[in-house]
Amino acid sequence: MKAFIVYCHPSDDSFTRNVRDAFVKGLSDAGHKFEISDLYKMDFKTDMSEKEYVRDANYRTSPEPESDVLAEQLKINSADAIVFIYPVFWTEAPAKLVGWFDRVWSYGFAYGQKTMKTLDRALFLATAGNPRERLEQFGLLESMKRVMIGDRFHNRAKRCDFVVFDGMSREKESRKTDWQKNLDAAYAMGRDLFAEATEPFSLDGRTFVAVENSDSGEVSAQTVFCYHQKGNTIWAEYSGGSIVKGFLVGTIDSAHHLHFTYQHINNEGVLKSGECRSVPKTENGKLRFHESWKWTGGEEGTSIIEEIN
Repeated sequence: MKAFIVYCHPSDDSFTRNVRDAFVKGLSDAGHKFEISDLYKMDFKTDMSEKEYVRDANYRTSPEPESDVLAEQLKINSADAIVFIYPVFWTEAPAKLVGWFDRVWSYGFAYGQKTMKTLDRALFLATAGNPRERLEQFGLLESMKRVMIGDRFHNRAKRCDFVVFDGMSREKESRKTDWQKNLDAAYAMGRDLFAEATEPFSLDGRTFVAVENSDSGEVSAQTVFCYHQKGNTIWAEYSGGSIVKGFLVGTIDSAHHLHFTYQHINNEGVLKSGECRSVPKTENGKLRFHESWKWTGGEEGTSIIEEIN
């Protein structure tokens, strides 16, 4: 199997470079092939030209992309998996990696009548100075995942994973105490890149829409639920259709049943709340939750939400 690694860091004197080397060693020890694009050493051009903008903005496949873009696209289509290794700069990847997506994700390759293959796996290894607790508290980690997996990758890989090596800024004690542990983890990720996933069930980062609802309900096909999970605690934000903004919070049990309370404000400015029990089922290859809910005022109903792939 072959991995294409997109590496982006301006300095060799960095923890990120050590993560890259440990990951590559794991790949090599497992007998896998790999190719690396080191964007800074390549001096990859990140600014989209006017010609490139006009081409993509008008959904054209001509003129042909620039030679440096074609080279990156060829590397993608000759690989089984793609891996991005980079530091977090202000809750985003370095500008050079963002520009790589701007140019390489061209019309006719990554979208439209696309020629980009569906990869077996996409893996994001991000190094961050902030501790995970802060990244989660302010929603920064979730934002990074949404941009990279939800937007830039979406359905372009069969499996996407986002890993952050947190608390690694130079002034933090955790940089020293966690250094080797993190490199050991990076090595294992390289070694096991093409292994079958054995991760436990989780709702974290998964998105759903309503496909059925009782007449007395307010969610609709325009309502999007964005779920999160930590341990057996689940929560979600939802909005769309007649709902301006809503929140739910509850628990998930060993059978993956959800038990939560919810509240939202609708387009008429009315605050509504209630409680719900939700049972998972896989139907037509998609995860659905069959919900039985009850408004605080007493009226009951049922609904079904379905995962957006």
